[in-house]
Amino acid sequence: MWTTNPVNAKQLQYAPATFSKQFETLTPFSGQVVTLAQTDDPFFKNGYMGPGAAVTSTSNTIVAPFVGKVLNVSPLDYAIDIQSKVGLKCRIKYGGDTCHLHGAQFNCALKRGDTFNVSQTLFTVNSAWLKQQGVSNVCALTLLNANALIGIVPTRQKFIDAATDSLFTLYL
Repeated sequence: MWTTNPVNAKQLQYAPATFSKQFETLTPFSGQVVTLAQTDDPFFKNGYMGPGAAVTSTSNTIVAPFVGKVLNVSPLDYAIDIQSKVGLKCRIKYGGDTCHLHGAQFNCALKRGDTFNVSQTLFTVNSAWLKQQGVSNVCALTLLNANALIGIVPTRQKFIDAATDSLFTLYL
């Protein structure tokens, strides 16, 4: 199901033979797991936003996968950039091309520098309205600073629950 992306070799199918540490990252979305290649956004699809995983979700609420702080909120992209306490930087994006919607139905009470706890709401959307606007409901979480990692292995589960199940495992 998962393949190594030629643009981003950090995306692995299996755990590496040797590593010093591994970390599970919880999913911020509930739904069916799909590959990044199944996203509408070419930056995610081609691995330019880093390795990660995607979920087809009908949930309106996106939750924090770990304890951390907000780096950036991007209503036009329906996205948020966050950083964990240990320095992991991630981008969480809802849907495909959303720029033409000018941030409508995107609600985020957090701003740059705010801190959050695991499973705290990061932002909400109106998924039914977005679907009516022709926006796919494929959501992605990617690693923006994966250079220090040996790689990541996405979950092998077909369906996952937000803040409960792991979306991927990181290997150092």
